[in-house]
Amino acid sequence: MAPLSATHVELFAVQPRVSLEDYASPEAFAERHRTLARRIDQMRARDASGRPLYPALAVWPEVVGAPLGVMGHLHRVRRARTTQAAMFRVALAEALSLATAALRHRPASMEECLYVATAARVHRAMWLTFSGIARDHGLWVVGGSALLPSNRLGADTPDFAPVSARTYNTSYTFSPEGRCVAVTRKVNLVPTQEDVVRLSPGRPEELEAVPTPFGRLGTLICYDGFREPHTSREPSFVPAAQVLDALGVDIIAQPSANAWPWDGPWAFNDPGESQLRREQWFNEGLYSQLAALRHVRYAVNPQLVGSFFDNVFEAPSLILERVRPGEVRVLAQAADPRGEDILHVTVPLPSPPEALSPRASSSAAR
Repeated sequence: MAPLSATHVELFAVQPRVSLEDYASPEAFAERHRTLARRIDQMRARDASGRPLYPALAVWPEVVGAPLGVMGHLHRVRRARTTQAAMFRVALAEALSLATAALRHRPASMEECLYVATAARVHRAMWLTFSGIARDHGLWVVGGSALLPSNRLGADTPDFAPVSARTYNTSYTFSPEGRCVAVTRKVNLVPTQEDVVRLSPGRPEELEAVPTPFGRLGTLICYDGFREPHTSREPSFVPAAQVLDALGVDIIAQPSANAWPWDGPWAFNDPGESQLRREQWFNEGLYSQLAALRHVRYAVNPQLVGSFFDNVFEAPSLILERVRPGEVRVLAQAADPRGEDILHVTVPLPSPPEALSPRASSSAAR
């Protein structure tokens, strides 16, 4: 098959509205996201023979795979009101697996013990789902994220053997051949959320620039795309967009999941501040720093929406462009911060910023 034209690239931000039922089984999870991938396939530009005209990148949101640890236990956790309660019920049912994990890996916490005990099936469900979508639809895919230890067997396999019990907010990138070509671990952990569930931070020096037909691709998981920390108690915070820019990245994928009310007051306002979460997202997030970057031209920022247990996610997905130094524009934004959607833009690459004339569309859920 002849390579697709690299004069343009199609960018997709996938905004699924999730529920607990999506995690009943590996098959349920895969079909839920294959349904979205089929919608992406219908939106792609094609030639007279029906073949895609351009390469395409589809990005799924952060923690879309985090609840996969409850697979096979929905009847036990369905009435749980909190994530902690659900984890406790799964732990009781998986007592033997937890004991084995504890002996092998000496986890520092019960949360890490549960993560490592369920990691093989979580990894397999994520890997097979998004590798299959990439391969079957000829897409570059950033498959959201899940909570996983490092894999001793490497990135490009559905099999899994944990290096240790240290667990990261982890994202996989797949080529159109279904190969896993990059693993991204979140560097900055969100205070009051990720720092209390025993996750470990990734290392900024491990962030990657992946060569593609449409330029270098890098992934920042949500908070890593912000220019400053949420609080004054995060001395190790790293503005990771600058790291990717220094690597010559052209497109940033930023899988996100906002767990605060989108239209409510920002949880970490300083005394005297009154900004809303939706204002803070633009004031301190990737939008606020894209203009100052030298290499990054586009950012694809999908959001998770919906709920499970005590987690409620809401925010509109975005696709951004650095038009020229000092100027950023929103190419596409989801109309409903709580509804399912797929954002789609087609942009030329590579080309001088002044010559760009993107075509955008949005496919809301029916």
